[in-house]
Amino acid sequence: MQRIQTLDGLRFLAVIGVLWIHTWTLFGNPRCFVGPIDIAGLLAIGGNGVDLFFVISGFCMYYFYASKSEFSFKDFKRFIIKRWVRLSPAFYAATLVYLMIEIFILHNHPAVFLEIANSILYLNSIFQHYNVAGHFWSLGVEWQFYLIIPFILIYQNRIGFIKIFLIIFFILFFAAVLSVSFLKGQSDLLTDQILFRYVEFAAGIVAARVLIKNDISLKRRWLWLILFIVVSYAGRTFISKPVLNLSPNYYNLFKLIGFGLMGAGFAGILYLSLTSVKWLNAFLGNYIFKQVGRVSYSFYLWHGMMCPITTYYVTKYLPDLRGISGPMIATFISLIVLYPISILSYNLLEKPFLSIGNLTAK
Repeated sequence: MQRIQTLDGLRFLAVIGVLWIHTWTLFGNPRCFVGPIDIAGLLAIGGNGVDLFFVISGFCMYYFYASKSEFSFKDFKRFIIKRWVRLSPAFYAATLVYLMIEIFILHNHPAVFLEIANSILYLNSIFQHYNVAGHFWSLGVEWQFYLIIPFILIYQNRIGFIKIFLIIFFILFFAAVLSVSFLKGQSDLLTDQILFRYVEFAAGIVAARVLIKNDISLKRRWLWLILFIVVSYAGRTFISKPVLNLSPNYYNLFKLIGFGLMGAGFAGILYLSLTSVKWLNAFLGNYIFKQVGRVSYSFYLWHGMMCPITTYYVTKYLPDLRGISGPMIATFISLIVLYPISILSYNLLEKPFLSIGNLTAK
């Protein structure tokens, strides 16, 4: 499978965004105003780096299969095995390392068997109490998506892409709406499942479909870019506390709308980056973005142990920092330290399995 450089650039933005938001949170969410503009609030979109990852995943899973090969039920098992081989070695290794840190450094006494089983079976989004690292929940959602995308790939050749796409989309969408209607505030856990997050994967699928068909021509693409950025921030607004507090029982519907808007905005930016503006392509395809984006999976897995360390030492040795300067310095230090760790992890735990986990290899 040939790598798409601009996708690695988007992966860089996603993983740095996640690193930033977790570091910023550990610092207590300090603000930074330039006039009336809250810079920290604008940067908080980095907290939705996982949402961008979901969009990219939806794009890749559809694009690299639908554009290169037929897909049948016989391929279902092969698809699952290849995805497992591609993701599991690094994930299982990270699980063991985090577990050892929890036991021998933090001196906690976790339910070891349950935490290991939770990761082995990729149930991290469902049984989040047994996650050895909080950010592992997203791997569970990813696997839920892997169980759905084959049905689109199979049935698009039987009943057409639009029909099967809309059938699956509306089944999950209305199930999400009904869950909020009946469960109200008790539906919180469902917002971290495919039921609510499918709208983001679906946005990536649509971007891939449009790219494959190549029957849309956008003019004044810089205006489209601005529009997609605005839509992304609108989605972020819908999942903010002031909006969620508007309805004590049905606030998760705002989350569903927010996820959908962010998915649409991110997918639009992804599409533009692959088809258009030279400066956007050059920006996302620059050397640093490509190199970090290439190892973004390992980077994401290991960043959870680095954020607390850099936060501790920055606050200890630079106590007079104000505003967002502290988390920015800590984020930069984490990036510098995590990059070689991620390269090592990639070469040992990802690269040897790439040929097996290749999306289109028979």
